[in-house]
Amino acid sequence: MIFTLCLDSCCLRGQRSHVSRVSCFVVLLGLLVPRLSFASLSVPDIPHIAGYFGTKTRYEEVKPHLLRDPLSADPSVLRPPPAEHCSPVHLTAVIRHGSRYPTLKNIRRIRKLSELVRTEASRASGGSESWLQEIRNRWEAWYTEDMDGQLVMKGRDDLRQLASRLASVFPSLLSEENVRKRRVRFLTSSKHRCVSSVEAFQEGLQRESLGLTSDLCVWADAEPEYSHEVDDELMRFFDRCRGYVDGVENNRTALLEVEKFKHGEEMEGVRRRMADRLGLPHHRLTPAFPNSVPKQRSQTAFPNSVPKQRSQTAFPNEVSLWRLAGRRFRTSLIVPYAANLLFVLYDCQRGPRLQLLVNESPVRFPGLEAEDAPLYRDVRATYRHLLDGCDFHRECEGRAVGRAPNTEL
Repeated sequence: MIFTLCLDSCCLRGQRSHVSRVSCFVVLLGLLVPRLSFASLSVPDIPHIAGYFGTKTRYEEVKPHLLRDPLSADPSVLRPPPAEHCSPVHLTAVIRHGSRYPTLKNIRRIRKLSELVRTEASRASGGSESWLQEIRNRWEAWYTEDMDGQLVMKGRDDLRQLASRLASVFPSLLSEENVRKRRVRFLTSSKHRCVSSVEAFQEGLQRESLGLTSDLCVWADAEPEYSHEVDDELMRFFDRCRGYVDGVENNRTALLEVEKFKHGEEMEGVRRRMADRLGLPHHRLTPAFPNSVPKQRSQTAFPNSVPKQRSQTAFPNEVSLWRLAGRRFRTSLIVPYAANLLFVLYDCQRGPRLQLLVNESPVRFPGLEAEDAPLYRDVRATYRHLLDGCDFHRECEGRAVGRAPNTEL
């Protein structure tokens, strides 16, 4: 999902198309994520593994204080130079969809594993633990096939609450009047979870304008009004990108390193320990659906290549996992559900300034670390080779075989 709001002439200019604007966001996010710091608060009664679910992690693992107050907003994240009396005049946000159900193929996998535990765990040793008995006798695989990737209620709350917080931080931009007069433009892909997310975000803005802050409150007389646009040419641009379709989507060797890793000794050790814990014969837990990974895409509410590139990067098989154990680059904390990328343009005395926020936290532009909100002209000058030097349509045409080195990974 993308929304954008402009109140005067100080809007971002010079981009040639919607696609090129999104490409800029992708490039800048790629530069910034390795620099993020991921210190988090300790919240009781949360499993230790909660923050390690990659792109399936809940947003609260990035913002633990939201567990105590999901509407807690912090206007201090806006940091233009105080001496210049700046005011925000334009906001562009790229937002991922909220929490969702598993997709159909994973629902079928869960059902198959559940049935396997029910029917065969008792035949193996080590299957007498009480928790395993409970799984075998009482747990039901309650996911149904019609849930296929649909947004859950928690996912709708993710976006409603995010909208409420952003309205608190940007009251002059995301005001009731601007929303009512449709000065805020919403774009989404046609994916149902993305459409549901953009609807929930608009509900959050309208709820905020009515002063209905409780998630349990009932809407007033009228139903919420939606005014979003479905634009797959922008939001799912990779589907029309021949270089991606031919070079990755239909290229069975594109994710070869992923397949090597799935069949390597590290994953074999994981399968062996899982079988022991579940009381299953080792041979019953095999690499699941070996041909499925090349067909997977991370369906997101913002440009899908961002989490795809960040969450499924293929590490070479020979890399030792212990070297990665302490790394700070974790997709769980970069692109969880409802992840967001915000560009705030300010009108300042010295000229327009631009600030970047990732998941509602300020992040300085690499190469411009001296200020939280550098002059817009300095941002454009610093990244000119990326903003003006990439012809998106030409890149998507692909390259003839033998004309360039292998760029699959």
